Parts: sequence; C-alpha cells; structure tokens
Amino acid sequence: MSETYEFPSLPLFELVTPEELPEGGNMTNRIHALLRKLIVEVKLLPGRALSEKEIAALLNLSKTPVREAIIRLSEEGFVTVVPQGGTYISPIDVQRYMEACFIRFKLEEGAVIEATKRYSLEDIARLKACLSNQRIAAKDEEFTNFFLLDEEFHKGIFAAARLPGAWSVVNQAKGEMDRMRHLKRVFAVRRTEKVIEEHEAIVDGIESGDVEAAREAVQRHLGSLETKIAELSKNPKIWTFIEQVNTRVTRKRVSRGSKTPD
Repeated sequence: MSETYEFPSLPLFELVTPEELPEGGNMTNRIHALLRKLIVEVKLLPGRALSEKEIAALLNLSKTPVREAIIRLSEEGFVTVVPQGGTYISPIDVQRYMEACFIRFKLEEGAVIEATKRYSLEDIARLKACLSNQRIAAKDEEFTNFFLLDEEFHKGIFAAARLPGAWSVVNQAKGEMDRMRHLKRVFAVRRTEKVIEEHEAIVDGIESGDVEAAREAVQRHLGSLETKIAELSKNPKIWTFIEQVNTRVTRKRVSRGSKTPD
C-alpha cells in the first residue's frame, strides 16, 4: 500500500491576514500575490474551497479586489470556478507543468541569445551579485530565499536582453512549475550547488558574448521535457503525493455533485 503524504490544512484566518499582504502595487495585485504564494507553497491545498466573502472579511476589504485577484488566478490555472458551485484550488496538473516548461525553455533560450548581444556592465554586475547571494543562501540552507534569488536571476536575464515583457509571459505561464518546484523542496529534492554552477556558466556565456556558449549553458540548466519527466519518475514520493491529492479532489467533486437516487 502506498504511503500517504499529508500537508497540513491550516485555517484560512492563519494564512490570509492584512500583515501577510505584500508591500507595493494596487490591492488586487497584492491579494493575487498572497494567494498565489499560498497555492504555490501548497498551503492552500488542491480542492480547497475559496470564498471571496471570507477572504475580503479577513483582509478588511471589499469583495471587488478579491474577485479580481481570483479571476487572475483562474486565468493562470491556479483556481477553478464552478458556476453556481464555488471556487476551488485546482489539482496539480502534470500536463500543464510540461506545457509551462516548454514555454519557459523556448522564451528563455531566446532571451539568453539576446542578452549576449545587448547586455550592459550593470546587467552583469546584478547577475553576479545575485549569484553571490545564492551561494550564501545555499550555505545557510535558506531554501525559500534561494528560490526567490533564482527568480531574480532569471528575471535578470530577460532584463539584460531588454525583454522584460517576455519575462511577464513566462512568469504567468510557469505557475505549475513553481508549485512543482516547491514540492521538490518539501521532499528534499535539491540541487542547489549544481544550479549555482549552471548559473555561473550562463553568466560567463553572456559576458563573453558567445551566443552558442550561452545557449548551451541555459539548455543544460533548464533541461528538456524528457529530462523533466525523468526527474519526476526518479522521485516516487512526489508522484504519489500528486496522485493522492488529485484523487482526493476528484472524490470531493463527485461527492458535492452527487444526487440521491430516486
């Protein structure tokens, strides 16, 4: 019998508070960022119901920005809105994960090529500073901070390519990648030292202006659809958790939608 892997289902009032709202931006963006973070970190579990009214009350806000934030989460595939049936955290979708990987692979490969042609000294300095901070985070086992620095590094590549809008496309598409990456961290599937080495090779390729070296470095770092599938297959705990949580979601939906026979 497969071992069960449970994440704690914390009450919403412990997760959604005014103090947890990120700083800056309009209220819709801040609510979206908070809920997205909770979903990615699997603190809001797949299948869990979300109530606009409850979230608005917990944040002492009107329902309008909450509704707008949930619409954005729905567009990103993080939540499912059932007409007359409520809003729920979406199941973990491996197919959507693979599609997000494909989008990121293609756009970031192009961004690295452009970065080798268009970078400034300030761009290289920022990337190297980020690398330095990643080394510190890895040494201190600050894995959440390491994840944030990884995001900063890849965003910096698109900035060096003068393609910040393309990063926005990647960021919106890769939500399921972020949720999967968090599961890997939870199940101690880490490769921080290797990631740093690969990042260094990318920066070296960009700084040298060697398009092929930079392209090969980012391809080695990001991998391929085949390598992503292989990575998951080597970690049965992750597969088991996904199967269990998605099965639980399906059962809940059937239960909610079932009718008593005549």
